[in-house]
Amino acid sequence: MVIEKPSYRKIAIALDFSDIDQSLIAHALGQGNPESSYILIHVVESPSSKLLGAESDDYETRKDSTKLEQYKQMLTKQGYTIETRLGFNQRAREIVRLVAETGADLLVLGTHGHTGLKDFIYGETVEAVRHEVKIPVLVINT
Repeated sequence: MVIEKPSYRKIAIALDFSDIDQSLIAHALGQGNPESSYILIHVVESPSSKLLGAESDDYETRKDSTKLEQYKQMLTKQGYTIETRLGFNQRAREIVRLVAETGADLLVLGTHGHTGLKDFIYGETVEAVRHEVKIPVLVINT
């Protein structure tokens, strides 16, 4: 039996702009190869985004867009091919949509070491996404 190592060409990374982002990016880069490109995904969940979706232009949307662009510039300077995508409102649904829309063939996302309500919320996101995407999912437990 010969086991072939997968080669991912488009790796999506679901970021939440917390302390785990660096770990998620590092793990995603570790799964890639010189031909891989990376899609940085973030979902805006401001009150404006709940009402206006992609038409939202509030402070949080602009701040999140800027943060994604900073990550993109940092990784591009290191020689990586990067694109960014913002989703709006429902975290799990938007991650699934953006993964499909971009044609990613691997998704990297993280869990949080929370307890109680936060664990329920973040755990629900990971489970919902994991069951909906049609590609491998690398879950980084932090």
